Amino acid sequence: MMIDMHAHWRPAELADALRARSREPRIVRNPDGVEVLKASRMGEEPLAKAFDDVDFHLARMDRQGVETSVLSLLGSFCWIEAQPPAEAVPLCRTVNDGLSGICRKHPGRFAAYAALPLTDMSAAKAEFERALGLPGMIGAQVPGNYFLTCKDAETMRPLLEVANRRHAALFIHNGPRPGDVYPRVASDTDNA
Repeated sequence: MMIDMHAHWRPAELADALRARSREPRIVRNPDGVEVLKASRMGEEPLAKAFDDVDFHLARMDRQGVETSVLSLLGSFCWIEAQPPAEAVPLCRTVNDGLSGICRKHPGRFAAYAALPLTDMSAAKAEFERALGLPGMIGAQVPGNYFLTCKDAETMRPLLEVANRRHAALFIHNGPRPGDVYPRVASDTDNA
């Protein structure tokens, strides 16, 4: 059985929530009429339909012989995790509920890593616990910059304890912690 452990996704529910926002990160139409994600630290990025079309994703999985894809929040949308807790918690819940919904509709084809409100580790721990109770959730995605030093990794202790106790995975994906400088050139860190 082939499993794709690194499949990014943007739940439609998150796109709708970001369209309703009046401040960044948000989805707006640019002067050319193209929908873009606007986030202050990364500018504008056009939306890619390939990241929210289940039929497209399933067809690609079938072509590639992939039985199960483990979904995680599309990188450009991870800025929701770096928002103040009052904003990040409901946005992460929206993501996690949306990911779980896909897993429920397509049993065996999808599993998912939770998005967590990383500006408040107590809130992140609570959302991790909640998300692990949802169908299809097997862990959480966290930025790799949390593991650059032992001191940085220590801040992740609450999440590591949840993962250990619940036998869940932490998908350590390259990327900045909330407040880190965002790398301007992705190729500097891709495939590191």
